[in-house]
Amino acid sequence: MFRRYLTGDTEAFETLVLHYENELFHFINRIVDDYHEAKHLTIEAFARLAVGGSKFAELSSLKTYLFTIGKNLATGYVKSRGRVQHISFEDAVEMPFDDGETPESYIEREEVRQRIHEAMDGLKEEYRTVLLLLYFEDMSYLQAGRAMRKSEKQIKHLAYRAKAALRKKLNKDQFA
Repeated sequence: MFRRYLTGDTEAFETLVLHYENELFHFINRIVDDYHEAKHLTIEAFARLAVGGSKFAELSSLKTYLFTIGKNLATGYVKSRGRVQHISFEDAVEMPFDDGETPESYIEREEVRQRIHEAMDGLKEEYRTVLLLLYFEDMSYLQAGRAMRKSEKQIKHLAYRAKAALRKKLNKDQFA
């Protein structure tokens, strides 16, 4: 579809935006934790794709390329603010209320979601990012590696350490 855009089909680009906009926005918002800035950076990411898309050599998927642009914009914004990056998971872990679900199980599930949210906020930036890409954005190790500029093996090791750190933090918080 992106190739169609490069040949002049503007409707193809509109379709791409509609397909990836929501996911990219939520990913960026988790990094910058600022709704309005995330909207702005999402638009900027698509603008950079539209203008510099000819650089996309299809060595990775379009989603990986677009999320790399978004990650770079978001981390640049966070660095320019001069503070540590905090990733909000308010939109990341969406657990819909099932029709047959009891209020007790819903409350329990929301408590688990909140615990994961708080534990993820306490992880190193690199750990949060790899977990976001792999488990919330459903990227493969290879795609996450390209987005983070690491090899697939480095991502596997990083994911292992990130999951261990998250598990340790969740266990520590459980007994605190």
